[in-house]
Parts: sequence; structure tokens; C-alpha cells
Amino acid sequence: MFTLSLHGEEGTQALLQSGYSYCLVVRSESQRNALLENLGSQPSVVIVPHNGGLISNLPVWDNIVLPVQYHAIPFTGSLDDEVITLLGECGLSDAVAVDAFLLKLPDQLTLFEKRLAGFARAMLMRPELILYDGTFEGLSRKELEKASRFDAIFRLHFPQHTSALVSFKEYQDKENPRQQVIQL
Repeated sequence: MFTLSLHGEEGTQALLQSGYSYCLVVRSESQRNALLENLGSQPSVVIVPHNGGLISNLPVWDNIVLPVQYHAIPFTGSLDDEVITLLGECGLSDAVAVDAFLLKLPDQLTLFEKRLAGFARAMLMRPELILYDGTFEGLSRKELEKASRFDAIFRLHFPQHTSALVSFKEYQDKENPRQQVIQL
């Protein structure tokens, strides 16, 4: 469980429960930054940044696996297979397309592809809380449909963990009865 302060008031708090998804609606950029800093600094929390958070001179593959290798996170199978499977679950299953995606540099990616790489990297970290920073903003309708599957994939792998979309707009997942909206 994670606790966050509402409206910057110390006495007003909300508890983010395990196994739930949240849409945290912020009113200002400063509130968004404070929320991400507050929650993102806690252990077992990973942020999927709105721009993917990729290192500009590293190919997508290196951007995805670098944190996992740095933190020596163990896998039962191979890391390669884990990444390929995850990308397939996200809709990128053609071997040629996957290879091309993994070899690109961040400046060659669309906004959605940057977020996809950030999501794949976050998933490999096996977070207790995953924060989606404005994941749905600025995407085409087709990309929005793909990005809206991220949380279902997270739930599939980690049903007892917590997720939260930090956004200026309210998003409701009608297929997820364990989703709640919190206006900050």
C-alpha cells in the first residue's frame, strides 16, 4: 500500500491499495511533479515517463534492459525472451518489426513507441507500484487503444500490485472494476 497527500495538506491523505488501479487527476504541472517525486522516490515504484524516459544515445534494447542489468533482477528464462514476450503482449509481435524497434535510437521513435519502451522497461523491474505519467496524452486514437492495454498487461503479470495513471484528464477503464479515480 502507498500513501499520498492530497491538495498538499498533510492531514489529508489517500491510501493506494494493493491490486487496484487509479487515475490520479492533477490540476497543475507543479502538483504533477510533486506527486511523481513523492511516490517515485519510494522503493519498488517505477515511473513510465510521458516521453519514455529514454537515454538518447542508446538503442531501445539497451534502454529497456539497462535498469534490469544494473539492479541484477533475476529471470527464470532469458531476458531476451522476456522482452520479446512483453512486446508481443503489447501488440508488437512481428519479428522484423520487433528487431527494427529494438535497434532504433529514441529520436527515431514516435511518442507511443517511446512510451512502449518505457513501459517494457518498467515491467521488467517488477514494481509494486507502476506510475503512468500522462501515458494517454498526445496520442492518436489507434495509439491510445494500444496504450490503454498497458495496465491490463501489468494486471496480468502482477494482479496484486498497484498502478496509477497521473493525468490532467480523468480516464475510466470500464472493464476494470478495481479502478478508482482520485481528483487531487
